[in-house]
Amino acid sequence: MSSSPMFDAASTPLPSASNLVTWGALPDSRILNAPNFNTPYPEYPLLRGNDYIINKFYPFTMKFTTPLLFSLTYFTSVHLLNKVVYNRQVKAYQRKHPEAKTLPEKLPAASYWISRTKIFKILVLVHNILLCTYSVVTFAGMVYTMSFNARHLIPEMFGNYFEQSDLKPSHMFWQSVCNIDNGIWQNHGDSVRGLAFWGYLFYLSKFYEIIDTMIILLKGRQASLLQSYHHAGAILCMWAGVRFSSPPIWIFVVFNSFIHSIMYFYFTLSCLKIRVPFLFKQYLTTLQIIQFVVGGLLAVLHMFVRYRDIIQGTTKGCINSGEEALAIYMNVIYLTPLTLLFGAFYIDSYKKKRVSIAKKND
Repeated sequence: MSSSPMFDAASTPLPSASNLVTWGALPDSRILNAPNFNTPYPEYPLLRGNDYIINKFYPFTMKFTTPLLFSLTYFTSVHLLNKVVYNRQVKAYQRKHPEAKTLPEKLPAASYWISRTKIFKILVLVHNILLCTYSVVTFAGMVYTMSFNARHLIPEMFGNYFEQSDLKPSHMFWQSVCNIDNGIWQNHGDSVRGLAFWGYLFYLSKFYEIIDTMIILLKGRQASLLQSYHHAGAILCMWAGVRFSSPPIWIFVVFNSFIHSIMYFYFTLSCLKIRVPFLFKQYLTTLQIIQFVVGGLLAVLHMFVRYRDIIQGTTKGCINSGEEALAIYMNVIYLTPLTLLFGAFYIDSYKKKRVSIAKKND
């Protein structure tokens, strides 16, 4: 890779505080290196854990085969179960409409008995409350961590290193995000949890979220491609970010936890039979599409940032290895069709519905 025309951050020193963060026309050449999946796992990030969790469960979750096989099994199972649910929907419709010669474009739900029980409805309510609460806590925790780093730790660090340091907000932000050893990835004291902590929990939460799909299937409705693709891809993308401590993974955690706070709040209200305005759902879908587009572009932007590591005295690219770049590649590949699927969902759910309502009113 030494002959690559791309930027070689390690050989380009930055002499002054005013140039602590700069932008390059090309990324660090080392992002073209193939990821090394045999690199040591990051240090166990949670506060507590017994021997089994730390030495068995945690390494198991860090293996690439774990999210890969889980996602493939989940995606395939949903496809097969959709056929079962579809046949059930057809039979239920034909029983109610024996004279019908054709099936409607959208079949009514054919719920299983368990989904009509009180205990099931209570469990679904608790599920949505838990995920809403967890999402709010994660979003608040990440915002606090990033704010604490930018307002306190980074300025103090630079203030001691440079006698006259003219720090800009962008300096503090990028230094905090890109510096894995001294930035937002690390815990600071008992009250400030780092991205390693929040990111790992967020990665595990993606496994739990497939309960959403189970609820849909038990209610006698088919899970959409959007639903299954969304969950399967999120697991893999979060794994890559956590496994290789990739700086842009903060985007996934912050943006997605914010959207999920609203989304699961809406689901909770629906469980409680509280009517939500139609525009609320439309705006929520719009926010989801915006997070994919802005988040993907912002992730790519990390590849063009270089920062001055004042501890080691060297200039580095924010993304300076094939391992760190892997999370960006996977997220961009994942988000492109996901955005299209959400766009199609938006059109089907809101634009076509408005046209249909307008025609009826005419």
